[in-house]
Amino acid sequence: MERKIFIVIPVFNKIQYTVKCLKSLTEQTYKNYQIIVVDDGSKDGTTHIINTQFPEATVLQGDGNLWWTGGTNMGVEYALKHAVDNDFILTLNNDLEVKPDYLEQLVKVSDHNKPCLVGSVAVDNRDPEKIEFLGERRNFYTGKSDHAVPLRPYSELVKDYDCIVSHVLPGRGTLIPSEVFRKIGIYDFEHFPHYAADHDFARRAYKAGYKLVVATKAVVISAVENTGLTYVLNPTFKVFFSSFFTIKSPVNLKLIYYWSIRHSPLKIGYMFVSLGRICFSFIRAFTLHRLRSVTTH
Repeated sequence: MERKIFIVIPVFNKIQYTVKCLKSLTEQTYKNYQIIVVDDGSKDGTTHIINTQFPEATVLQGDGNLWWTGGTNMGVEYALKHAVDNDFILTLNNDLEVKPDYLEQLVKVSDHNKPCLVGSVAVDNRDPEKIEFLGERRNFYTGKSDHAVPLRPYSELVKDYDCIVSHVLPGRGTLIPSEVFRKIGIYDFEHFPHYAADHDFARRAYKAGYKLVVATKAVVISAVENTGLTYVLNPTFKVFFSSFFTIKSPVNLKLIYYWSIRHSPLKIGYMFVSLGRICFSFIRAFTLHRLRSVTTH
């Protein structure tokens, strides 16, 4: 009998993405799954539309202050009440679509690499040959990261690899045995309320003895236009400075501090190295943006 997959999707508005995501899930060849959507105070009719178009999905209600981590935790806790240890929990973002064999491919790689967490290859919805994520290799001394294997078109990647070892896994399409949550706990909302909770969880699982791998045939098609760093897209000093203090930023100072203390051998030193790298990236983006502005006028 197929083990059950509880698919947890936190959402806040953007129902147009959610509908596409859920429709792609209803076409899966792997049939034993339950969709759990956590609607954190959407104002665009998300709950009503899901209940009408996808009555088989479970919709949980947030108070508008859950962010990614709190919303995902609410779904995970609901799933754990109904799951047994050989079941899975899959975290997914609503701005993704998947192919019909997506769940099947995740489970297949999980079975061949036990015990493990299995991530997905992410490709650009505008160009499915363009890979956005295939696994990550990270230097835990400097914070520098790179693709786990050399980047190439997707059709070439899938010929060369069945799965790829990664140092971290994101929340957008990671299959996790339910036993992992019972062993190490849920996502850390206190320290990582919106960004980095997924990477933190993956590292905690790794330290508990679970491999981190990416299934190359399990593909999420990412709405790339819905992502991006604000200070890179709009490189002003005001936006850059505020990015260190807002919960919506992946370079929030508290986030970097707690990640440094928990996951780097350098501890606080990692934070200062990371900040130097972030500042350099901003200065480069700011300079290039200004040069482009000059050449277009």
